[in-house]
Amino acid sequence: MARRPTVTSVQIAREAGVAQSTVSRVLNGGSVAPETRQRVLEVVAKYDFQPSQAARSLVGDRSGLIGVVIRDLTNPFYPVMVKAMERVLHQRGLRLSLITDVMTADESLALLRREGVDGVVFTAAVQDEPLAHRMVGHGIPVVLCHRTLEDFPADQVEADNDTAGRLAAEHLLSLGHRRIAVVCGLAGASTAQQRGRGFRTRVRAGQGVTLTEVDGAYDYATAYAAVRTLLAGAEPPTALFCHNDVMAYAALNAAAAAGVLVPRELSVVGCDDVPLSAWERIDLTTVRQPLERIAQVGVELLLDRLANPDAPLLHKVLPVEFVGRSTTAPV
Repeated sequence: MARRPTVTSVQIAREAGVAQSTVSRVLNGGSVAPETRQRVLEVVAKYDFQPSQAARSLVGDRSGLIGVVIRDLTNPFYPVMVKAMERVLHQRGLRLSLITDVMTADESLALLRREGVDGVVFTAAVQDEPLAHRMVGHGIPVVLCHRTLEDFPADQVEADNDTAGRLAAEHLLSLGHRRIAVVCGLAGASTAQQRGRGFRTRVRAGQGVTLTEVDGAYDYATAYAAVRTLLAGAEPPTALFCHNDVMAYAALNAAAAAGVLVPRELSVVGCDDVPLSAWERIDLTTVRQPLERIAQVGVELLLDRLANPDAPLLHKVLPVEFVGRSTTAPV
C-alpha cells in the first residue's frame, strides 16, 4: 500500500481557508468558532494529519501538554485523580505528562521544561517544596491541587480537611471512645496539618480524652509499625483516626496481626474514601473527599489561568462527607 503523502499545518490551513494560527488553536483546544473548527477538523481528518509535538510548539503559543506532579503511585488515591484529570484534558484535546517521585526535583524540572509543558497541576506540595517554587520561578503556570501552601503565588484547590478531622473526632467521641490515637500524615503536608488540627480542636472540647499522636507519614509500612507499637502498650487506644485510608488499611492489618478485634476492641477511621475502602472485606469508616472533583477543578483552574494570566488568584475549598461503615463501634 502506498504511503500517504505528508502534509503540513500550512497546507491544512490553506485548504481550510484559515490562518495557520487557527489550525494551531484547533489542535491545541483553543477558542475557535464552531463552524471554523469543524472545517479545519474535516481537512485534518481527510489527511489523517498528526502534528509532532515540536511542530505544535513552533506553530502556536501552546504545546498542548500539561504536566501533573504526584509522589506516590502506590496510593490508590492518586490514580483516581490522574484519571479524572486525563478525562478533562482529553475532552479539551490536550495531553498529560506524569511526574512521580522516581525523579529528583532537578530532573523533574528539566523534563517539564524540555517537553515545553503549558502548565503543571501539582498534587504533592509540602512546606519548603523546591519543585513548585522553581517552576514558578521559570515562568511555568502552576496550580496546587489537593495539597496547598500558604502565600504560594498560584491558584489552589483542596478539600475541607479541617472539617474532615472534626467529623472523625465527633464520630469517635459519640461512640464513647476516650483513649484515642491519631496516625498522622506526612509532616509538612497541608492535609496532615489541617486534618490533625480539626481533630484536635474537636477532641479538646470532649471530657477526659487521652489523645496520642504517632507518625504514619502517609506510608503503609510506617503506619503499620506505629500501630503495632501502640497496641502493644499498657493502655492501648480503643480508637484510631488515620489521616488517610492507606494508613487505615495498615492499622486494620496491624490489629489483625496483634489479635485485636476490629471494631469490637478497636475502632478505625480513615480519610479520603478511595474506591477500595468500600470493598466488602475492608468496609472502612472514613471521611470522603471529592477526589475526582478536586482533580477536575485543578485542571480547570490551570486552563483558566492559561487563558487569563492576569486574573486574580483563586483558592477553592470543596466539601467533605462522613461515611460510616463497619470498622467503628461503641467502646
